[in-house]
Amino acid sequence: MTDTDRTEAALVADLATLGERLADEQFSAELYRALAGGHLTKDGGGIAPSWSRAEEIVNRLRAQQDRGGPLALAQTGGEGELSDDAGRALAELGWNWRPRDTSAHDPGHADRPASPPPPDAGERHAPVSDPHEWERTAHEEADRSRFRRPGAPAEELPGMGAGGGRPPRVGGS
Repeated sequence: MTDTDRTEAALVADLATLGERLADEQFSAELYRALAGGHLTKDGGGIAPSWSRAEEIVNRLRAQQDRGGPLALAQTGGEGELSDDAGRALAELGWNWRPRDTSAHDPGHADRPASPPPPDAGERHAPVSDPHEWERTAHEEADRSRFRRPGAPAEELPGMGAGGGRPPRVGGS
């Protein structure tokens, strides 16, 4: 377990003591904004949760204490703002808050663990109907030109020319 992991565990344990306040959606959103854009320190440890990690922490605490359903918090705006209520709650728990310095890497930055993309992510975002169609078309065109009668006019074939496709039409309507 890293120092960041230990500090995060201490923060989560302290935040769990907020109990009923986590049921208040406005307070939960304010707490998210403070976590998501802040650097929190206590007892020599520091943590700066990412936006998604801050959302995960708040929603996990709400779920563990049966304080309501998950809230869509990440990237909702106001990250890095410390409201009076959230500031007071963090101070009462012994946490010091300051805005996150984004000009340099923060060793206390905690993000979700890396996870691989879904196996179909590439095809889903850039579907390809038939990845070998161009190859079959090229072979068909080569065969047609190879087996053409000597002296016969070249026929216009789809896909002729560099880059494939038909040559641009010039003039006329």
